[in-house]
Amino acid sequence: MLPKKDTKGRPDSGLLRAGLFAALSLLVASALVRAATSSEVELRARVEQLYSALQRSDWRQVEKYLTKESKPIYRSQPKKAVAGYQIESIKLDASGDSAEVVVRLPPSSGSGSRLFLVPERTHWRQIKGRWYLQLRDPHAMPPPSGAAAQKQASSPPLSLHSRDLEFQSTWAGLGYVHQGEVKVARFAFSNVSQRAVTLGDVQTDCACLRMKSQQKEFKPGEAGVLEFELDPSSLSFDVKKALTLTVGLETEPEHALTQLTIAAVLIPGSGQPSAPTH
Repeated sequence: MLPKKDTKGRPDSGLLRAGLFAALSLLVASALVRAATSSEVELRARVEQLYSALQRSDWRQVEKYLTKESKPIYRSQPKKAVAGYQIESIKLDASGDSAEVVVRLPPSSGSGSRLFLVPERTHWRQIKGRWYLQLRDPHAMPPPSGAAAQKQASSPPLSLHSRDLEFQSTWAGLGYVHQGEVKVARFAFSNVSQRAVTLGDVQTDCACLRMKSQQKEFKPGEAGVLEFELDPSSLSFDVKKALTLTVGLETEPEHALTQLTIAAVLIPGSGQPSAPTH
């Protein structure tokens, strides 16, 4: 459709201004989206570089990713290398100059065994185009009171191994598992506490494991069985292969993490005798 013209045959200036405004709005919105995406990519790279330095125990390198006011706080803290990490989420604020990054780390009280990662919230600031980790000074923070104190009291640090649930065994062996075969690992337990226990997050280290159990809450004295289905169809193996899988089970209200282990031996082929040839 041609733009309307005035009495002298010129295009309507109001329509032209509206069209130009709409075009500029689209350009600005597109630029903001690209900037936000680029900023998140840059932040993710900085987070990975920081935690890679922590894995290597390269404490001087770690300081390069800290804000100026965070360095004295960091230097006063005990140093310990992280065994692993996983970036769970990145959330930029509206200004784009600060962000919250959730990183999963091994529990600080963990032993040398394989343990699942516990979420930790970190705060980052963008200064002169670069992202830096902002540490909170524990001595400068006032003690919580009122609702904040109640919330802190109701969220204790994640502890290892549930005391409310007593498992008959935290290990299950499935024996030989052939390609195309599905087996179920079972963990029997009972609630030995005087309160109801709720099953929280369940983490597995393999997509080949799926939790079958549906019940989430168990009353005092109630027994139950956790079932995990092992389907090796998503795995690639041409020779016999020993497999050890780990399940991390969080329980509330004690806020505990229990580690369950599933062992199997994968056998290539269906395990069915081949049909006789003629």
